[in-house]
Amino acid sequence: MTAHWHDLATAEPAMAEAGERLLRPSGEGVAYLATVRKDGGPRVHPVMPVLAGGRLYVFVVRMSWKYRDLIRDGRYALHAAAAPEGGEEFYLTGPAREVEDGTARGAVTAASGGRLGHHDFEALFELGLERVLHTKWADWGTASAWPSYRKWAAG
Repeated sequence: MTAHWHDLATAEPAMAEAGERLLRPSGEGVAYLATVRKDGGPRVHPVMPVLAGGRLYVFVVRMSWKYRDLIRDGRYALHAAAAPEGGEEFYLTGPAREVEDGTARGAVTAASGGRLGHHDFEALFELGLERVLHTKWADWGTASAWPSYRKWAAG
């Protein structure tokens, strides 16, 4: 089952808050989007996630490999860029689907502070959520560092 960001925020508000802090989904943060190549191998790309209307989006350049990957096989994984101070990670997986609705596009562009979505070569994808993982590291940067995990799955 696929969920949306608002489902995560309703079920696990603290986890969604951590995701918003780490992904910085206002068109200013960078996260790493993994897609599936035609041969089944992984491919990783930097993207700028945007949260609008309780849903998570990315703009993708239409002539890019990530666009071709998502059109062919919509599975993705998204990992927040590591915070400089370290000690925390945020990761999610699910299906991506292209959104061609002009109203949604305008809302996502506005939510990005007007930074993204002004060009026809930028395709808009909504990132559905199937699994989410928030990791916190105790004693980060020391020999005794140890992770604690919080997981959420749609459905």
